[in-house]
Amino acid sequence: MKRAYLLSFMAGLATLGLAASPALAGEKISPESINAFDQRGFIPPGFKAAVHDLVDTQHELQRLTEEKTKLNKALPDLQRQAAESEAQSVALRQELKKYDHPEDNDFETLVSRMNDSMAKPEDQVALAQAYVWTYPTSPHEAEAQQFLQQVQKKIADQTEAEKETEAARAAAHAKLVQRAQAKDLSLGEWRDFLRGTSQDDLVKLIGRPSYQSGDYWIYTGPWTTNPTTHQKVGLQINFDAGRVLSVDEKPDQP
Repeated sequence: MKRAYLLSFMAGLATLGLAASPALAGEKISPESINAFDQRGFIPPGFKAAVHDLVDTQHELQRLTEEKTKLNKALPDLQRQAAESEAQSVALRQELKKYDHPEDNDFETLVSRMNDSMAKPEDQVALAQAYVWTYPTSPHEAEAQQFLQQVQKKIADQTEAEKETEAARAAAHAKLVQRAQAKDLSLGEWRDFLRGTSQDDLVKLIGRPSYQSGDYWIYTGPWTTNPTTHQKVGLQINFDAGRVLSVDEKPDQP
């Protein structure tokens, strides 16, 4: 109703030529412009109230439009924050779920470690033993016990294999020492056998040399066989920092 009254009055102003007044030309309707008309006696009280209501409505619409624009700009950030909050909530629920059934989660860890070909048997047996001790009433206890027995057997087999290998190595070394003392090694075998040996250990193995110098010793006599002449020859043992560096043939006399 006020808007109709306002339009009628504006039409009247146009008829009077007031709307085209130089002082008001091109201006928007505002409380100030209405007051200017009012001071000149052109505006009835009812029209003035209607105009003020219209201007207030325009200002409210402008404010709402600006807030909507700000909200649209902020919407992507709000959506991102909401997504992050949801992800954090899911992660928290998953973490809390672990505390509801820790035996299930620990069993999954155990299975993963047992199926890891790079895992050390010592680590596997420790984890399996810890599970058996911690969850004696778990429905997975039988499987965990089986894992424990399997890895214990694996460690036992490895230990036994290492013992057998070490025994074979010791037997081979003892036999090599016997052959060395019997002067029954080829030149290549002497080189492999004595490489890195200290002078003190060399004396213990084959005795003192026939001739001794600072960086080499000479052992005369039939120590090895020359592959070309098939004659027994002596050895020249060369040192570096007191340890055997190399072994060569040497005639009986230095």
